[in-house]
Amino acid sequence: MAAARRAHQRPRIQRKNYRIDMAKLERTRRILGTRTETETIHRALDLVAEEAALVLALRNFIVKGGRHIEDVDARR
Repeated sequence: MAAARRAHQRPRIQRKNYRIDMAKLERTRRILGTRTETETIHRALDLVAEEAALVLALRNFIVKGGRHIEDVDARR
């Protein structure tokens, strides 16, 4: 529950300095279609968090019996 509450709170922004591979940052910016370096980093972090949530949901689905779901398309 605490994680859900934090997700809906206003983000805590803090200035940070990092040594970063500029080629990776530029490539990521182009892929994401973002305009600024900060926007690129924020979007990339969001994508990683979303992917982790999807992996967890999929694992939970499989544990609860999802592996026995019939492939409807296979019957066609």
